[in-house]
Amino acid sequence: MEPGALRKAGAFLRRIDDAYSTKIRDMYEGANPVVRAAAYTVGGGHPSFRKGEIGRDIGPETRGQQVRREAMEYAMPAINAVPKYVLPAAGVTLAGKGLIDLAGALGQQTESTLEV
Repeated sequence: MEPGALRKAGAFLRRIDDAYSTKIRDMYEGANPVVRAAAYTVGGGHPSFRKGEIGRDIGPETRGQQVRREAMEYAMPAINAVPKYVLPAAGVTLAGKGLIDLAGALGQQTESTLEV
């Protein structure tokens, strides 16, 4: 494997995920602020390949607060991956169902081609 290829692949995936997350956020433009916040925190609006950054404007934080903040910063991308990638792949959403149907159709076409 070429040096830096893994880094380039990761950067490519981040760019795709950033664009996808932006599209999801744009869907909620003009919605109620609570709905927009939910879309960003658990609805797929936050990029799944970037650590979240939680702002803290008041005084120094204790070790316990720091641990909780850091846990949330890493949990947010993982939580946002579920509605974007896990649910569609599992066929829970219509998009996922479409992908599964397409994969099934391509699989049948490949099998019939191989039997010839």
